[in-house]
Amino acid sequence: MHEEMKAHAAKKAFDILLEKAKLPFKLGLGSGSTSEAFLKILMARHHELPPFTCAASSQKIHDMSAHILHFMKEDSFESLDFYIDGADEVSLDYQFAMIKGGGGCLTREKILFSSAKFRMIMVDLHKLQRGPIGSGFKKIPLEILPFGLRATLKQIHYKGSIRKDFLTDQGAIIFDIQAPLGGQKTPPEICQELRQIPGVIEVGVFPPPQLFIVGKEDSAEVIHV
Repeated sequence: MHEEMKAHAAKKAFDILLEKAKLPFKLGLGSGSTSEAFLKILMARHHELPPFTCAASSQKIHDMSAHILHFMKEDSFESLDFYIDGADEVSLDYQFAMIKGGGGCLTREKILFSSAKFRMIMVDLHKLQRGPIGSGFKKIPLEILPFGLRATLKQIHYKGSIRKDFLTDQGAIIFDIQAPLGGQKTPPEICQELRQIPGVIEVGVFPPPQLFIVGKEDSAEVIHV
């Protein structure tokens, strides 16, 4: 059932991109299973779009599609026209804030997200959650430098664990904070607190995009934020 929901969301995302992209454009590609479902459609139907170049949030996404799609050098883009990705959780009670980073690509994803003029996030229905941030995903990922790891972890006053046998594409570590967190802190407050800790590269809490595409059993719903 989840795979069908992802497929519906991915197809709708491509249809929207097809409708909006009228001129040559730059496209940021997210990571994860829903993004991979979109990537397969993009690879099969890229000829229906105007010419475009891509920026990948992970080496895996690049390697899956570089034989068909054109990619920019990683340090070459200043802005993107579109960014399409999935999310691990969408908080209905905190103005559609998102948790991302289940696949460990949160820093590269946040760079692409913040660089894009128009952002679409694909989720299945079960990713929409009520309650404090992290109520559904049960963790908030942090990307952390390996240097001084113990000193960094000492300043993170939340329970959590290092993701075993995993390094990001930048050679960093993922520390998963147990969620939901206690208290009444909002997602921006949580991010600000954690980013101030030396050694923390990025926090897997994202602001909302312009558009959510919610995959359901037999269709996809579009939510404008």
